[in-house]
Formats: sequence, structure tokens, C-alpha cells
Amino acid sequence: MAGNKRADWSEWSSWIRERDDPKIAHTRPEALDDLLVLDLSSRSFAGCHCSSFLAEHGAEVLRIEPPGGDFIRTCTPYGIVYEGEGLNYLTEGRNKHHITLDLSRPEAREIFKKLARKADIIIETYAPGTMDDWGLGYEDLKPDNPGLIFGSITAFGAFGPRSRSRMADYDNIAQAMSGFQYDTGQMLPAGKSYEECPWAVPTKSGPWIAWFMAGTFMAMGILSALHWRMKTGKGQALDVATSEAYARIDDFVALWYEHTGRISERFGNLDIALWLYCFAPTKDGAVFLGGLRLEMWQAFADMVGKWDEWGAESWTNVAPFTKEEEQLKWSERVFAETRKYTSSELVDMSLEYSRHGRLAPITCVVAPILSPEDCMKDANWIDRGIFVPVSDIIYGDVMTARGQYKMTETPPRTHWVCQPAGHANESVYARHLELDASELDRLKNQGII
Repeated sequence: MAGNKRADWSEWSSWIRERDDPKIAHTRPEALDDLLVLDLSSRSFAGCHCSSFLAEHGAEVLRIEPPGGDFIRTCTPYGIVYEGEGLNYLTEGRNKHHITLDLSRPEAREIFKKLARKADIIIETYAPGTMDDWGLGYEDLKPDNPGLIFGSITAFGAFGPRSRSRMADYDNIAQAMSGFQYDTGQMLPAGKSYEECPWAVPTKSGPWIAWFMAGTFMAMGILSALHWRMKTGKGQALDVATSEAYARIDDFVALWYEHTGRISERFGNLDIALWLYCFAPTKDGAVFLGGLRLEMWQAFADMVGKWDEWGAESWTNVAPFTKEEEQLKWSERVFAETRKYTSSELVDMSLEYSRHGRLAPITCVVAPILSPEDCMKDANWIDRGIFVPVSDIIYGDVMTARGQYKMTETPPRTHWVCQPAGHANESVYARHLELDASELDRLKNQGII
């Protein structure tokens, strides 16, 4: 039977590789290649990420920026630019046709209206009311294009007490205003002040996570709206608030407060809902430990030789260990053990325990914490084609993450990495609006494009 399983796995592996390997994506059709998307993202990676998702699936995305380019192109670590572009924008410019249009100008707005009549989807991230003030809101465009799907991503939504706030839609503002940042970071030890422990403050999550959440939710909403349009022929307006989207992933926190009045406080490296569930120090770095079930927690104790000393056999429920005071006590004991080993030694110990341990095949999950460099060199991700340089006609070979999802019939792909602002003006305006070279020169000289 074991031999048959291995044969079956080998068969399956070959079958799936032939169908969803990124290397053969260009031979497959694209799911959204009949859609025209106008991306008006302004100072927002949320909108850029949303349109990247659609562009990866074949939609024709016209990325519309003001002359000179959107501010978001300048966001980059240490001011580093590559071929004139900030590194951050190179991750979200893929597959889009970049054109320029100054929507503050009346003639530019008329040009946009002509494009909007042909569009399936509009994505915009201006402050609520801006598009309406320009005569380019959903109700303005709907009469000429009743099937239009109009997605707005803003800081606090299109309605509500904060909707007209002058506070910018920045990623960290969304983190702060969502409540998520409050309970992320190191806890303030009992009896200590912030002056004594200045590190015990809320900690931001990774780069652009709030914007990426909002962009992902908008992309999901757009796909739902497309399905509805297929059935009814009707478009609709979509409204995503960045801070609201981020709050969605705050899991049990709102329910906990609603039912008990308990506020989720920062708990550092530990987790108030789970045990064993934390990052642990090692000789050469750190690992993640996961023992969500009682047997997995017992397996960890056994794996590090503490079965008898800790009385693991007598444990009947993991719930008592999740209490804050218990986690603080037990984490000290756990960390004292993990510091005896390197990260790779602990990983190997966990795998070995799953084969021969007292509770095998149950074991505690141990995962190494990879640096970005280690991740990009990881054999699994290299084999799956995630980190493969894209040969771009403008930027050369650029390492950028490919679509992280595989599909057997219509796989996503990266056609090109990015384009300079306005790079596609001539081809796009000629193809969609039949503007000739002399007209484009006039519009450019007048600062309209």
C-alpha cells in the first residue's frame, strides 16, 4: 500500500506540474482577458494591488496617473530607485498599461468619460466626494454604462461620520484606526512604566498589509459583481474602507469584547487564545512552535525530555495553559529548553518525533523563521516558480513575486514588470479613442496627459 501511495503521489505531482507550472502559463488562456479596467489609484497601494490581481488574470488594466506619475512610485527603501522607479512600485505595476491624465482639468475629464463608457471596471482611491465633484462618480457614469462596476477604496468608507475626514488613507493609519495595532507588540510588564520599557508600545504589522487587505477584499467584491452582472446585466458600486477591511482579520477580538467586556491587550510573542503557539528563541535565531491540541503540547514536553518533570501525562486539558499567568510561567520553561538547540535541530527533532515518539504520529509543529534572503533561495519556492526573474523589455531581469495561486486551466502570469508613467499613452489613446499623434502632442503640451 505504501508503495502504491508513493506511485500515486508521483503520478499526481507530474499531472499537476504539467498543468499549473508557471513556466507553461503563457500557453493557457486568461480568465479575465475580455475585461477593460481603469485603475485610478491615487497615493494608494490598495488600489494598485487590486488591479494587479485582475491584470494577472488577463484583464486589460489602464493605470491612469497624473502627468509625471503617481506619488506612490516614489515609495522605496532608502530612496533606492531602479531604472527610475521606486522598488515598491515595481511590485505592483505588473501587466498594466500606464497612461497619464490630469483629471483636475475639464478636458481630461471628458476624455476619461469616453474611456469609462467602454470600461467594465473602475477602481479609484480618491477621498470620498472627489469623483462626484469632478462629475465622474458612479451615478454620473452609470447612465452611459449601466454594466459598469465602480470600486472605491478609501480610508473610512463612502459614508459614516469619518467618511469626509481629511485624514489620509495611509497603511499605518488603517492599522491604528482598525484596533488591530493596539494589541500587537510587546506587553508592558506589571508594575513598569513606558519610561522604563519604551519598547512596550503597539507595533506595526508588515509593509502595506492594511492596503493589501483592502485591495484583496475589493478584488473579491469585483469578481462577485462580475458574476452578478453576468446574470442580470447590471453593474454596481463597491465601497471598501481600508481600516474596516483590516479590522475584519482581527478574529475573535470584537466578539470577546461584546460578550465579556474584555479588551484584547498586547501579549507580545504569545497568544491569549492558544497554547502552545509562539515564537521561541534558539541557539542561532528563533523558531515557531505550534501545539494547539493537548497531545501536541504533551509531545513537545516529551520531545525535549520533560515528560516526567513537567507531569505531562497528567495533563487533561490545554485550556488552563492559555491563561496569561500560566503562559508567562510556562513560556520561560519552554524557552529555556529551545535555547539549547539550533533552529534546524528543533525542526529535525519534531519530524523525528512524528515517526518514533511516544505520541507519534502526533508532534509539535516546529518551523524555522526564514529571512527574506532565505525565503527567496528556498528550494520549494524556487521549484514552484514564485521567485523567478521576469525578463522585462524596459527594466531587464527583475525578481518580483509571481501570482501565489496556481490554476490548471487559466493560470495567472506576469507579462511585464512595470512601465514608466505615460509609457502607453500613444497606443492606448489611439486604440481606445482613436486619437492621432498630433492630438496627443497637443494634449501633452497643454499638460492634460
